Amino acid sequence: MKTEFMRVEKIIIEFIRTTVEKAGAKGGIIGLSGGIDSAVVAALACKALGSSNVHGYFIPSSVTPSEDEDHVKELTTKLGMSFEIIPLDDLLEQYKTLLNPETTSNNMAWANLMPRVRQALLYFKASELNSLVLGTSNKSELMIGYFTKFGDSAADLAPIGDLYKQEVNDLAKHLEIPASIITKAPSAGLWPGQTDEEELGFSYKELDEILEALESFQTVDQVHEKTGIAKETISRVVKLIRLNEHKRRPPLTLKLGYRSPGHDWRVPFFT
Repeated sequence: MKTEFMRVEKIIIEFIRTTVEKAGAKGGIIGLSGGIDSAVVAALACKALGSSNVHGYFIPSSVTPSEDEDHVKELTTKLGMSFEIIPLDDLLEQYKTLLNPETTSNNMAWANLMPRVRQALLYFKASELNSLVLGTSNKSELMIGYFTKFGDSAADLAPIGDLYKQEVNDLAKHLEIPASIITKAPSAGLWPGQTDEEELGFSYKELDEILEALESFQTVDQVHEKTGIAKETISRVVKLIRLNEHKRRPPLTLKLGYRSPGHDWRVPFFT
C-alpha cells in the first residue's frame, strides 16, 4: 500500500508542476480550510512547486470553528509555507445589504454564497501573483455534486479530483498530515455544527463503496449484495450522480462548427 501511494504522490506532483509550467504561472493558490482535502493538496503543491511558491489563504466567516485556524497554522508550519487570513464577514454583510430579503432568507442560497465569494478572492490573488488556483474537491464529492457550483469547485486544476475520500485519507497519512486534521469530522463550514456526513445522511465509507461499485458498472442490486448497504441509500447516490451532472461539466456549448470547445477540440495533457 505504501508503494501505491508513493506512485500516486509522484504522479500528482508531476501533474501540478507540469500544469503550472505550461500555463506560464509562477505558483499555486490554495484556499486552506483546516480540513484534510486542502491539507493534502497543499502538501503535494509544496512538493511540486516549492513552499515559497504556494500561497495559502484562510478565509473564515462567523460560523467557522476556531479550531480550523489552529489546524491551518499547524499545517503551514509543518509545510514551511506562509498563509494569509482574509475575514469574510464584512464582505458578506455587504452582499446582505445589496440582496433582497427573499434571497437572503434562503439558507442554502446564503450558504452557497460563501464559497463563491471565497473563490473570487482566491482568483484575485491568483491574478495578482500570476498563479493557478488549486482545487481541493475529491472524487466522492464531485460525483454526487456535494460542492458549490462556481464556488469551492472553481479551480484551474484538481489534483485530488480522481481520488475517493477514503483514498485522500490514506494519502494524508502517507504524507504525514497532522493527525488533528485527519481525525476531525469533515465539514464544509456552511453553518454552525455542520458536518458532511450528517448532512448527506450516509458515511463517506458507504459512499465510496457505492461509487467504486457503480464505477465498475454494477447495478443497484449487485452493489447491495456486495456491500450490504441499503438499496434506498444506493438509489439515492445514483440519483445524486444523475441530478448533478451539470455541476461536473463546463457550460453546455451548442455545436455548430467543425471542431467545437468542449466537444472535439481538446488538447492532450502531454504535448
